[in-house]
Amino acid sequence: MRKKIGRIAGLASVALVSASAASGSASQAARALSLEVNEAGERVEIELVAHSQVTQQVRYEIELVGASRARHAGNTSIAAGERHVLSTLRTNVGDGWCATVHVTEGDGAHYMLKAGDC
Repeated sequence: MRKKIGRIAGLASVALVSASAASGSASQAARALSLEVNEAGERVEIELVAHSQVTQQVRYEIELVGASRARHAGNTSIAAGERHVLSTLRTNVGDGWCATVHVTEGDGAHYMLKAGDC
């Protein structure tokens, strides 16, 4: 079952947390990155997906904690109007799991994405 952050109903708890930015913050609908969650049995897979309305540079740090911990950071240019998977992390669920992503968009907007038992 694939889920997109901000449009999830069901088992996984998901949150979007905004932080103020010097030059403003992106509205949720206009955000360049989102999380897609796929839970299957005792495993969870998280995809960090780019879908920006404008071509821009983005920086991100993603962490997935479950039975193990995985991290990935990147600084990349994303094209407008195209869907790209920037990172895929997987873990066994164990006693629960939590995914967090810290994002800085090209216009200076900062926000955090969360999914799971955070």
